[in-house]
Amino acid sequence: MHFLAASIESLGAKVTGWFAVAYGMAAFLGRAGRLLLDRATWNRATFDVVVKQVYFTAVQILHVYLGYVLVISWLMVSIILSTARDFGLTEFASEMTIRVLVLELLPFLTALFIALRSGSAINTEVALMQVNNELDALAHCKVPPMQFEFLPRLIGGVISVVTLSGLAGLLALLMGYLAIYGLTPAGFAPYTQTIAKIFDFQIVAGLIAKCALFGLAVTLIPVTAGLETPKKLFMVPVSVLRGMMRVFLAIVAIEVVSLALKYI
Repeated sequence: MHFLAASIESLGAKVTGWFAVAYGMAAFLGRAGRLLLDRATWNRATFDVVVKQVYFTAVQILHVYLGYVLVISWLMVSIILSTARDFGLTEFASEMTIRVLVLELLPFLTALFIALRSGSAINTEVALMQVNNELDALAHCKVPPMQFEFLPRLIGGVISVVTLSGLAGLLALLMGYLAIYGLTPAGFAPYTQTIAKIFDFQIVAGLIAKCALFGLAVTLIPVTAGLETPKKLFMVPVSVLRGMMRVFLAIVAIEVVSLALKYI
């Protein structure tokens, strides 16, 4: 009985902790949303910080990211095309390439890429600022951390994931065409017809919404995890580990819900 009671108590504590974390993120997102809609927020300084965040998150890594996408796209297109030929489904190879790569795999991998590079850095930076009382110092100097530290990161993450996923999709479409039809323009008409058939308004809106949620997850969760860090330096790695696990679970959950809504 003691073991059962302890197990129930432990489970209850974990569930309560999850709800507390979810509530904290929702409250933080609400404050960020109100600030986003406030016209006074958008001065030159805020705009410059947002531009810098987009540069550090997306532009600075563009060459590495495009090389990464090129290799992944070439491998996946080759696998899909070979499998389609083996089963006599070559005419469906272009549609499978678009659905597997452009709609599902590349946005998911883009979110993971940004999370590993920028999400972990954001978590570490915010945690160190929390431990070293830098956020309190900014507030004391009349520099709102939400406006100049947190909101630009959220906006930069969303813009970066959406735009990089779009670039990755275009590159994957090009790789798919070259793999299926080669350098001849003969397949342009059927390929563009397949693209037009797949990318209706609902699919495009869902893809943009999913990428935006990915971008929000890889920035919002690290920021809130950093703010939860106790003011002890040795807790920073623990905070980063906890935050990145939450990011991974959130990305997987978004992808699973997207697949369920789309195909079930």
